[in-house]
Amino acid sequence: MRCVSIVFAVFALVTGLKAAYHWYAASEVTIDPGWTPADPEPTDEELKQLAWNVAIIRAATESANLNKVAARWTAAAVILGAVSSVAGSLNLN
Repeated sequence: MRCVSIVFAVFALVTGLKAAYHWYAASEVTIDPGWTPADPEPTDEELKQLAWNVAIIRAATESANLNKVAARWTAAAVILGAVSSVAGSLNLN
């Protein structure tokens, strides 16, 4: 059972790192209204504010989606860690 415990521990490590990557990516989402030289910032204050509001909603949605994925990967890491712990404590030969 020791080998099984090690295998599950390695899987828990990998899934935990994957979750951490998604948490980090969620924290790095930037707010971009999308203005370019071809599509410059509007001069009208209402259009400018509307563009910022849309950009904020898009960034929040993207961050929330990444957080949801990270939470699922974290759950998998916890489950795999628990299985590893139980398999290691059984100590069957």
